Amino acid sequence: MSLALLAAIAVTAVVVISTSGGGGGPLDPLAQAAETTTQAGGMQMTLKGSVTAPGLSSRISFSGEGSFNFKSHEGNLTMTMAGLPASVTSKLGSGPLQITELFKASTIYMSSPLLSDKLPGGARWLKLNIARVGQGIGLDPSSLTSGGANPTEYLQYLKAAGGSSSVVGHDVVRGVATTHYAGKIDLLKAAEGQPGADRSRIRQAFQKLIGETGLRAVPIDVWIDAHGLVRKVSLVLSLNTAGQHVGTSIEAEYHDFGPTQSVTAPAGSEVFDMTQQALRGLSSVG
Repeated sequence: MSLALLAAIAVTAVVVISTSGGGGGPLDPLAQAAETTTQAGGMQMTLKGSVTAPGLSSRISFSGEGSFNFKSHEGNLTMTMAGLPASVTSKLGSGPLQITELFKASTIYMSSPLLSDKLPGGARWLKLNIARVGQGIGLDPSSLTSGGANPTEYLQYLKAAGGSSSVVGHDVVRGVATTHYAGKIDLLKAAEGQPGADRSRIRQAFQKLIGETGLRAVPIDVWIDAHGLVRKVSLVLSLNTAGQHVGTSIEAEYHDFGPTQSVTAPAGSEVFDMTQQALRGLSSVG
């Protein structure tokens, strides 16, 4: 199993929820919390998770921290990955892999030692315009408010993501009292809530995912404080694809809501734009 596939599976939950539309209903408490959270303007976040799969000698774990602004659709995220295959770590020396990501509207920039000496012209940053890539597969660019690059964007979609939820407890998150909700998001219902131009393609993609993995509903746990702010989100997925089992867990915590520092895009001389290559790759696979 390729590292690219593992990475894709690790963010499946974020992608799924980021494309969730659906009609309101059972998830109303979470919907209201999503709206309240985005109205806070910005926040700091921490992220952690893991991936287990056949062919891996150990579990791949990742953690990170960053800040995001819901209004300007920009932010930053510094990630650390451990447990990578020897074929990767041998190129990095000892220690975990470090990845820095910058989000600016519909564009994502990424820098990592793994890319050192591999980008042309001495570039230090890899650039990808997510909105153009989305348009290339037939999605409405206007529906990609920050190109899907912002990993907290799913909060905006929780306010309309059909499914069911219930209170399962009360916990303290970073010293703040919260109510713990557990729910599920039905993928096919989520597809029906998309703009007309996107609905058919997303439905087909989800049907293929369901056929290959058996994943029809995405479980989600959300912790909400007394002010209606989302303080924590957790997802644990168990997938079976091509007769192999893959497990993924993702957990994010949000804190220090309010203004965030503006993000400055890297200088053009330090950037290699791979958007065209990505579009050509999409074209080659139809």
